[in-house]
Amino acid sequence: MESFQPVRYSIEENQFFLKHLGESPLAALQEKTPEGVNPVTVREVLGEVYDLDELEKHRGIQWAGREAVAGIITRYLDEHAKWTEMSERGAPRFPTMHTWDGKGRPHRGGVESDATQVTTYFDDNGDRQPLSLRLRDAQPNSFKAPWIKTDEAIPDSLIEDTDKGLLQCPIDGWTANFKPESRQSYNMARARMAKHCRASKDDRVQEFAVKVFG
Repeated sequence: MESFQPVRYSIEENQFFLKHLGESPLAALQEKTPEGVNPVTVREVLGEVYDLDELEKHRGIQWAGREAVAGIITRYLDEHAKWTEMSERGAPRFPTMHTWDGKGRPHRGGVESDATQVTTYFDDNGDRQPLSLRLRDAQPNSFKAPWIKTDEAIPDSLIEDTDKGLLQCPIDGWTANFKPESRQSYNMARARMAKHCRASKDDRVQEFAVKVFG
């Protein structure tokens, strides 16, 4: 499990994870699991957290940490409660699966919206933030000799201009165009960009492709 996405699990499972983070699955499953909690997912998630904790404790292999996992679960539960309350007042059930025009009207499936599954939430400024956590981004500190050149950090995302319908690689500047009103056109532009980055002879562009497109 490279990343933890609370939206993949039921509300009851997320609440169970939050209660038992840090325990081994064997210990957590000693009590009867509540309705809506699948023991298989408990073993998967709590087992991964427990193993990562043990590796950090005994081998110094750093990871995101239990507090970060608890934080993203809490964020999801809070957002889910907010979505439920707002939908009862007439708002879309999952707001991030829409884009919003200048008049505040939602459009399901618009450019930049979540596609088949909720993967983001809106922060207080109306900006999208990920509802996921990469578990193994953190790496142990290691010595670097002063003569070793350190490259600039690889960017986390493409440069996007949704008004002009343009995607751009932040490293080599290669661009792909799309129709702003079409999600399909946007996805096709991303596919072209992914193909370009993976085929690049520039090591940094290839590394960017792995980081962004997997």
